[in-house]
Amino acid sequence: MVCGRELMPSETDLCMICRADIPLTRYFGMKRNPMADVFNARIQETVEESGRCEAYAFATALFHYSSESGYASITRELKYGRALGEGRRFARILGNELASSPLFKDVDLIVPVPLHRRRLWERGYNQAEVIASEICSCLPGARLEKRLLERVRKTRSQATLHSHERAGNVRGAFRVREACAGVAQTSGSSPGHILIVDDVFTTGATIAECHRALREVFEPQVRISAATLGVAGLE
Repeated sequence: MVCGRELMPSETDLCMICRADIPLTRYFGMKRNPMADVFNARIQETVEESGRCEAYAFATALFHYSSESGYASITRELKYGRALGEGRRFARILGNELASSPLFKDVDLIVPVPLHRRRLWERGYNQAEVIASEICSCLPGARLEKRLLERVRKTRSQATLHSHERAGNVRGAFRVREACAGVAQTSGSSPGHILIVDDVFTTGATIAECHRALREVFEPQVRISAATLGVAGLE
């Protein structure tokens, strides 16, 4: 998937050289890291608008993403090339890292970033759901809620926008489904740690908007974290 060389019978998806050179972030055990700092800065923007008090949120990714790097094909082929098997395998690596981290092993609710229904119909699947499902299988006690969040309007692709345009593009684009909101607030069923999952973290605008929507329903004592396969621009 990265260098294009023919694989040996013992190799899967990546050759031994590319597997050894994956630009891993090593953020899993770090409460504060560059990705978390960007995520929290985005959250702080919404906190200042609402006046809420928000604890520092955890965030991590499997590898550093660059569009010029061959490793970008891991998320690109999952998103546009229907490489679901390959996506699941890398998502499982991410899930195992989360399960071994004291910061994420207590996650009990996993929420993928939703696609708009029209884009979901066009693509046939949501790549964030593929990743989230594998992560869920690695975290004992966690449950996957694919329908908790919905995208209420179709937005432009974030990849086509400048960084300063991305926040405005997704502002107000997500909400908790009314059918799920009551269950989320029912005494005894509220989770303690929610994980928002997407394929790539760039400016943090999309995941921060999902955080904003979830916080409308879940109390401040419920931790809301983020995890993605790739993180861009933070090497």
